[in-house]
This record gives sequence, structure tokens and C-alpha cells, in this order.
Amino acid sequence: MAGSKIKLKDQLGRVVRVGGEATPGATVGRDLRWPDGTIVKLGEIKNPAVDSSTGGMAPTLWKLIREIPSNIQKLAKLAGVGFTTRDADGEWYQRTIEAGEGIEVENADGVAGNPAVALADVPDGGGGTLQKTAFDAKGRKTGTSVATTDDLSEGAANLYYTDGRADARAAVAIAAHVAQTDPHAQYTTVSEAAAAAPVQSVNTKAGAVVLGAADVGAQPASANLTAWAGIAPATKADASALAGKYDKTGGSITGAVSLRGNSSRFVFYDDNLDVPVIDVGAGYGTATDRNGYIANRNAAGFLEVSAFNFSRRFRLVSDGFLFNGPLYQSDDNLYSAGTASARFSVVYAGTGTINTSDAREKTPVRPLTAAELAAAIELGGEIGAYKWLEMVGAKGEAAREHIGLTVQRAIEVMRSHGLDPFARGFICYDAWDELLEVLGDEGEVVQEHRTAGDRYSFRMDELLAFIARGLAHRLDAVERRLAAAGL
Repeated sequence: MAGSKIKLKDQLGRVVRVGGEATPGATVGRDLRWPDGTIVKLGEIKNPAVDSSTGGMAPTLWKLIREIPSNIQKLAKLAGVGFTTRDADGEWYQRTIEAGEGIEVENADGVAGNPAVALADVPDGGGGTLQKTAFDAKGRKTGTSVATTDDLSEGAANLYYTDGRADARAAVAIAAHVAQTDPHAQYTTVSEAAAAAPVQSVNTKAGAVVLGAADVGAQPASANLTAWAGIAPATKADASALAGKYDKTGGSITGAVSLRGNSSRFVFYDDNLDVPVIDVGAGYGTATDRNGYIANRNAAGFLEVSAFNFSRRFRLVSDGFLFNGPLYQSDDNLYSAGTASARFSVVYAGTGTINTSDAREKTPVRPLTAAELAAAIELGGEIGAYKWLEMVGAKGEAAREHIGLTVQRAIEVMRSHGLDPFARGFICYDAWDELLEVLGDEGEVVQEHRTAGDRYSFRMDELLAFIARGLAHRLDAVERRLAAAGL
């Protein structure tokens, strides 16, 4: 039959168009058929089989039946597994039962069966026979642990006595005992004894007792003292330890030792010759001009260190050091005068320094390369005038100018000619670490604080020799050009 429209049974008066093969008024399960001729069953529409021949068409049929409520359509669109719930606006959601604190849930989505809710296992940290059980606010057990002796007050329920508890109980008992009035006769105070039995004599002396050294067994056996004033020995005055000097063998003397008197000093004697070999003292002087010395008895105004036969090689004066002889090291070419972070300010000398230049201690002298000669010539052009920033800060415009160049600029020039500046001895770089302040036992500063830093320096004699060779090369080139021009 030809296609026709069939009115839907709803209040909107809507219709659905069906093909010519459709049977108007057909009933599901009786005479409504699929395109293949089989009768449409109600179960195939409600729960269509995905892979069946008729079920494969069933989803298409459901999409065309517009009278299915929208909330049912939303419910059909939910994916996954779980429970469904609807809010007040008609929206559908999928939910599962989740476990809370102390709660365990089995089959939370309800797919395999009804969900089961139970209390979760709690940790059991207890051991032994004495345990402590903890409960939450709702009376549920939350765990166990090993009980301690502080969990219960002492008594029948708690017989665990620690050393601290025993000491505390003993202290309370002793305090209570002491507070009693004469609890035991054998405990007699000093005041009670003096009142009951006053002392009648001391060492056979009665009345106002005056004790001497012999009365208390303190009489020296060898000093034979006749008077306390001056502590003057009666015999062997020259050999006595009280004859004006202190003799001590071994051990140490603690605390400060002070010597008083005119020309007071420490004198160290040679035991074999019985003569002074080291003399440390205050020297001779006035009340305002005290002189200290080491191994010196007639120096004034300085501390003098003397060598053999009082040669007086070194003196420490108020404004510096004086040397009476050459100043040299114990080892050759081993130590420096000053460091990169502790430099001398100025060296005053009658003549210049003498630097070793022995051919026996050097490699053969090689000619400078073309790059080195070019760098030397350019360095000569970098020489100019400058002022030290420290002096500008101290003297302002009065600070004097000096002639030279900076190490940083010399490094740039050397590198511009492809040369390693630090492979040449006239360029130096030093760095030092921080030193922390160190205090002595009396709080005095043993080592002052020093910040970390670094500094660039020249070996100026080598730098000037390098520049001079470059200038000589340039002068030779000029002379050759003049000679070639017939000049």
C-alpha cells in the first residue's frame, strides 16, 4: 500500500509517516512485522539484542519513536555501571557507593550483586598481655597499642613501678619523716648536741682555746718556721724554697703569675752551669717608660730578642720591627712576602730587587710569534694614567695619578690575537676563601674575619719586557721601510 501518516496518541496532535510496507493499526507481538517478515516481539523492543538480525534494527526503531519521554532517553544515554539517581530537574546521574574512613564497601556498583558495607580492619599495634584500646567518638574501635605504665594511676590496677615513680614516692616519705618532731633519737641536730653536751676542751686545752700549728698536726717537719712574717727559714736559707725564688719540677702552673719590684723578670737557668740562659723581664726605665725585653738587660724603649752572645738581632719597637742583620728564609725560594689578601703597602729599598735569570735554570729563550708581537705592540698603546679608587675615597682630587693599564684590558688584547693570557707569567689571578673570626679562651680575637675575594695582578717587569719587544719589532719594521725608500 502507499505511504501514509499515522496520528500519534499524544496531546500534541503529532503524526509519523510510514512506508507503504507498513500495516496501520498493527499490534506488537501479533501482526506487526519486521522488514524480514518476522513478527516484532515486545522483548525485542524493550531489550534489543545487539547482534541479532531483528535486534540490529531495534535501535533504529527506538530512535524513530518520538513519544519516548526525554528523561528515559537521558537514562538510556548513561554509560558505565552503577546506580542511577535523578535530581529535582529531571537529570539522571550514575553513582557508586564509596568507602569512608573506617568503612569498607564490597560490590560498590551493584553489578555483581547487592553492595555490602562493613567496618574496616583497624591497625593492631599491641603486643604482650597489656594492651590499650582506642575508640572514636561513636564508640567504634580504632586500634590498639602497647600500654605504658603512665596509662593508669598507681594502685591495684597498676603495679608497674618505674625508677622515677619509686624515687618520687621515696622523696615524699622522707619529707614526711623529716617533718616529724624528733622521730628517732639517733638523729640529733648540731644545735641539740651543743645544748645537751657543750664542748669542754680541745686537745687538753680548756677555756678560751687558742690552737697552734702543732695542736692540729700541721707543724712542718723541715721548714722550722720561727715567725709567720716574712716566712724566714731558720736553717739552710740559701737552699730553701723560701729564699726568694720558686722551684718547681714537672707539672704546670695554673692562673696568672705576677712579678713585682724593680727590674722584675723571669730568669731561666742552666742546671749544669747554674747561669741564666734566657731572661724575660721588664728591663730598666722610669714610672712612665717601662721596657720589656727577652735576653736583654740594658735595652730601652723596645722588646729585644737576642741571639748568641747578646748580638741583639731583632727588636720590637713601638712603631714597627728593627732588624740588625739580614732577613732571610730558612728554605730557598719557598715562601712569599705577603699574600694576595694580605699585601705590603710599600717596599722602600736602596736598590731594586734582584731576580734570578740564570740560563742554567731556564729553557732556551724562543722568539715571540707574530701574534705575540702584535699583542705586545697593542698593549703598549693601552698604557695611560689612572688613580686608585681607595686613594680617591681618602684624598679626593688630591689623589695622585699613576701610569699603566689594567689586567682586564690586557686579557682582552691577548685574547683578540688568539693568545691565552694566563699562559704568560705577567698576568696573575688570585682568589681566597672566607675566614671566620676565631676567639680565644678569654674572648680575645685570635683570627679576624676575612671575606672571600679575588684580585688580578701584573708581574710588571715581565709585562714591560713583553711590550718592549713589541716596540722593538715595530721600530725594526719602520727602519726597514725607511731603508727601502732610500731614506
